[in-house]
Amino acid sequence: MFQAYERTLAKIIKNQGEILSELKVIKDKVRRIENRLNDLEQKMDNSFNITNDKAFKEDTIKGAAKALIEKAIYPENSQIKSELLQKIRFLRGTLMNKIKETLFSVYGNLIESINNKANPDEVIMWKKSTKTIENYQKLFKELEEGSDNTYMNRILYKIWPDGNALPEKIAYTIAICQTMLNPKNKIIMMLDHIVKKLIAINLNKLKYCEHFSISSSEDDASQEDRNKSDDNDSENDNTV
Repeated sequence: MFQAYERTLAKIIKNQGEILSELKVIKDKVRRIENRLNDLEQKMDNSFNITNDKAFKEDTIKGAAKALIEKAIYPENSQIKSELLQKIRFLRGTLMNKIKETLFSVYGNLIESINNKANPDEVIMWKKSTKTIENYQKLFKELEEGSDNTYMNRILYKIWPDGNALPEKIAYTIAICQTMLNPKNKIIMMLDHIVKKLIAINLNKLKYCEHFSISSSEDDASQEDRNKSDDNDSENDNTV
């Protein structure tokens, strides 16, 4: 029994020694930190350019950089979601601008250009112009009888010359051109409730190899949906 007591006592003494050793290490680290802070405070009080100090660069700047890198490498889920959404919106916006530019390029002098920042009256006048209405009607018409040469196909080919675009991108491109030219849409902004419905319709047509035409494509999107653009504020309706 006495031997068991001795072993227990020896363990306690050993553990206390280890604790004292760790406390000494901690105490030394705290003292070094205090010295660095005092040194930094003195330098700042003397208007010292701390960015030229080697020790400051190695200890403070590198330490902060390491913390920032760790934060960037291991972001929170909310940060990841936010950054991904921003990236998606940016890529989608870039593609949308390219589609619009290609549309005007393919039609050339057959259509008048319009600024994305045009006021509502200018947009309505552009939508109601003879050139816009005629080119809207020509979007899916064969330029040569029995061929697949249409303005819409020319637009798609100019954007993807290799012909390897995904169906979703093709459906999106067609939806942008439909929305842009359709005189029933009083706007040129690409609103979710209009474009998304057209994308679904277009994807279905692509899936079953159905023919695109004005009467059977975007006009399937109801007038009620289009009128939402008049009733909703820009804050309540996202652009695509």
